[in-house]
Amino acid sequence: MSHVNGYADFARFVEQAAAAQALAWRGMERVADLHLQAMEGHARAATGLMADAMVAPDAAALHAVLARGGELQREGVERAASAAGDILDVAVTTATSLGALVGPPARA
Repeated sequence: MSHVNGYADFARFVEQAAAAQALAWRGMERVADLHLQAMEGHARAATGLMADAMVAPDAAALHAVLARGGELQREGVERAASAAGDILDVAVTTATSLGALVGPPARA
């Protein structure tokens, strides 16, 4: 059988390629999930603040709601930093797994 990119067995090559693709897709799915969770947290915080601002009965209550916005902003930055760290962890884990999966090709 002819060699394809150094692989003596084409079926093994196809199997490894499919496994690598599945692994990469799982990593991307987890990254997308982390992004969506972070965006959902930001949206909940923003809509909650806006809802409170809309029902504020007077200027003092509105001032208190808007002052709380600074705290929500800090929490948003913390959520974003946490999500970025989690995404980096997923990327490192995926790259490590891909490296272990691929390894050197079998030579005939």
